[in-house]
Amino acid sequence: MISVLIPTKGRPGFLREALESLRRQTFPRFEAIVVEDGEGEGLEVVAALGDPRLRGLWNRGRGQVEARQTGLAEARGEAVLFLDDDDLLLDPAYLHRVWRVLSREEAVVYGEGVLLLGLEEVPFAPGEVGAWLLRENRLLASGTALPKRTPLALGGLDGGMGDYWDWDLWLRAYRAGLPFRYLRGRGVGVRVHGGNQSYGARGAERASYLERLCAKHGLGPLPLKDHLALAREGLREAQGP
Repeated sequence: MISVLIPTKGRPGFLREALESLRRQTFPRFEAIVVEDGEGEGLEVVAALGDPRLRGLWNRGRGQVEARQTGLAEARGEAVLFLDDDDLLLDPAYLHRVWRVLSREEAVVYGEGVLLLGLEEVPFAPGEVGAWLLRENRLLASGTALPKRTPLALGGLDGGMGDYWDWDLWLRAYRAGLPFRYLRGRGVGVRVHGGNQSYGARGAERASYLERLCAKHGLGPLPLKDHLALAREGLREAQGP
């Protein structure tokens, strides 16, 4: 079974769409663990849908990383997949594709997708993982999956990394020698909007977390980027001079 971990705070409309994208999956053996980090609107969405595969929990701590830690601790599946409450699985077979890999090997499975800017879609293709992971976090957290035992064996999710909790985990997996398996195609939809933590105006705070990440992993100074900037860089490179 795959446990989908969804932290949520104050976005019930987006959360409902994320959960509906899960309910359209052709792979039946999943559970969605919605961890409420706000006033309870997310738990109301779960209750209203009435789907036994959806579970709503209160965050045992505070903040989105601790919400994911709560979900990880409660996960019943052999594998876990991360999904933000405002993102979507666009490919109905996405969970099936993830399971096809993780049922055979311990790996980090990540997907291709699109960034959703209102009615505009920006293609996002991170490519096969290589040494660039030490310079850029091209992996979309939403849609990335791995065996439940893997993050626990690597030391869990580090709340001190803030926005870069995911890059920190990918780096630990990469340096531990785990394979990364790339799912191509329009698999994941990531919304870019003013309320999105990764694309808002929190530059100074994000820069502080990036400094922590660099210090932890000995990466040296790195420029502050988000997935939208990386996607546009990729499009420019593909178009050539």
